[in-house]
Amino acid sequence: MKFNSAWTIRLVAFLTLLLPIATHAQITDLRVSLDKNPILVDEAVQLIVSAQGSPSSNELDLSILEKDFRLSNTSVSQSTRSVNFVTTKTTTWVTQLFPRSTGKFTIPAITVDGKTSKPIELIVMPIGSSQGSTPRDFFIRSDVDMDEVYLQQQVKYTTKLYMRKNIQRGSIQGPELENAIIKQIGEDKEYEDLVNGVQYRVIERTYAIIPQQSGAFTVSGTVFQGEALTDSRQSFGFISRTKPINRSSNAIQLTVLPIPQSYTEHWLPSEFVTLNEEWQGSTDQFVVGQPITRTITLTAAGLVEEQLPDITGIYPPDFKTYPDQANTATVDRNGILYAQRIHSEAIIPNRPGTFVLGEVVVPWFNIVTKQTEYAKLPARSIQVQAATTSSSSIEPIQAENKKPDNNASTLTAQNDEFRIDWLHISLFILWLLSVIIFAIVLFTQGGLKLIESAKNRKRDKGFIQIESDNADEKATWALLQKAIAQGNQHQTNQTLRHWLSYISNEQVGSIAQTLTALEAQDCLVNFNQWVASSYSASADAPESEASATKLIENLAALRQKYLQNSQKKSESLALYPQSESNT
Repeated sequence: MKFNSAWTIRLVAFLTLLLPIATHAQITDLRVSLDKNPILVDEAVQLIVSAQGSPSSNELDLSILEKDFRLSNTSVSQSTRSVNFVTTKTTTWVTQLFPRSTGKFTIPAITVDGKTSKPIELIVMPIGSSQGSTPRDFFIRSDVDMDEVYLQQQVKYTTKLYMRKNIQRGSIQGPELENAIIKQIGEDKEYEDLVNGVQYRVIERTYAIIPQQSGAFTVSGTVFQGEALTDSRQSFGFISRTKPINRSSNAIQLTVLPIPQSYTEHWLPSEFVTLNEEWQGSTDQFVVGQPITRTITLTAAGLVEEQLPDITGIYPPDFKTYPDQANTATVDRNGILYAQRIHSEAIIPNRPGTFVLGEVVVPWFNIVTKQTEYAKLPARSIQVQAATTSSSSIEPIQAENKKPDNNASTLTAQNDEFRIDWLHISLFILWLLSVIIFAIVLFTQGGLKLIESAKNRKRDKGFIQIESDNADEKATWALLQKAIAQGNQHQTNQTLRHWLSYISNEQVGSIAQTLTALEAQDCLVNFNQWVASSYSASADAPESEASATKLIENLAALRQKYLQNSQKKSESLALYPQSESNT
């Protein structure tokens, strides 16, 4: 019985200790206060919300205040105090409120977990109304270069922080405007200035504001938050006491005009827009099949790179172009943003002659004259020279990573520049396997017999080789005619190189030089005409069909010469058979 009574007493005591905690688990008291009242319009006031107990959430909804105040970040802290076994928990929210204008304002009742505070009246006075002749230690001012602009036109926003005393730390928060691009321009400037006879240290910062919506707007001022050393002598060692400093600049009214109804081009409001071009190499030396790079640069003042339109040159159908990805950038020059778009493209003419490169035009709206203007690159006439071939011998096949010769045909320059020659790679692999097999057989017991048998059959080798080559050439010739008739440039180029290797009995590195070495000038001319017609007309156009038929006829004549030479070679080998004597 005594054991049970002792445990009963302990249990009652434990429950008694838990009872205050359970009692204070909810909000028991809610208080809302301000650190000062009244305040100046450029100062901040601290809104302090204190709740005793354990609120269900640490988030406090103060969105109702955003109409009259600009809210800074809210900090949350919690504390616990226990007196005579009674534990009290307190949650405190602290928010900086920057008034948007002067006058009397009411902080409405705030509710947290069913507890509601009382409303508070706050008086916001204009600057100088309560200061008398005493100069202020800190203040911040802002202005713009123009308060009426067009949509997407740059506004230069300048803010200045005036300090009569030193600060220990601080930061400046930029202006705010909905539906606008805001960027800082350049670095901060620091200098001395006199205001009403008082010397101030000034920190100046500049922003570019580009509104993305028309209408009447209010640009919220910049906010300075820092800590300044106090004049109090109550300090500990080298640690000085500080006090928080919160200042905001004046709000600015801004009117954004819409795009004029008479303007129908890509909207580009600016004071200055220009187009420039650069050529890699001389523009007086255009050659068929040789690429030349053209770079066009669009520059606009008071804009960002996202606003610039795409630019491209205008070329005749006899030109092939390979554009690179455009490069864009936004840079600051003397407090003004400059946007640039750089467009580069390689140009390859397909046939000789005189051609006109079209005019490049970029329309833009001059915000000074209120007129539509045009940045232009004028049209220009160029002369394209025919490609010349000075070599009379067939060049060996080019290395894989080496660019084709500039005197080769247009098709070779376009399609073979970075192509891997899979045919010759496959032949090399087969040759390597044959060498390995031959080495294995050579060191076996029957290797010597195999070599002797091969010697006996050597006299028939010439006839077998000729017969095999004729079969391969016939199949390749059929594929070549089909590719030319279909207008397939890539397949034609690959098959023609393969077929010419049978005709010339050499490895082909350049189609143009191989045809020249074979004295097949008609084939070379028709081949270039067929390439040019494939660029300027569709595959089923009469011009393309005629050039394809003519090319096949000339190649067939060249093939007939090859077959006659092969027949003569076969007959000469048959007239002088080798003896079959064994050694």
